[in-house]
Amino acid sequence: MSEELQKAHLYYDEINKIKILDNDVLKDTEDLKNTCMDYETKLQEFNRIISSLLEILNELGEKVEKQKMAAIGATNLLKSIDKERESEQSVLQTEINERTSALEQLDSEYDALQILEATQMETIEYLTQLR
Repeated sequence: MSEELQKAHLYYDEINKIKILDNDVLKDTEDLKNTCMDYETKLQEFNRIISSLLEILNELGEKVEKQKMAAIGATNLLKSIDKERESEQSVLQTEINERTSALEQLDSEYDALQILEATQMETIEYLTQLR
């Protein structure tokens, strides 16, 4: 009778209840179910880890962006300071040139006055001797 039931795809289990599935198929199905549940648990854990990683990476990206902006700001500040120094140097160089020109002019005037003084001293001496 057991063979006739098996032809109709009916089986007995260990407590002699009629089942539609063979005990081996039922065990394999249970094993597959347990494996799938383990896989689902691992997949959920993987999703949790990935979510955590993405959160950390986003925070790190924000920090990197802040540091990048700070570096750009510092670079711009240094360029501004450099241009300011160049401008100040240009102003100082112009002032040096003006004062050098004034000094040369004063040196020329001094030389001319020394010549004039020498000439006047000669004239005074000449006139003093004529008396």
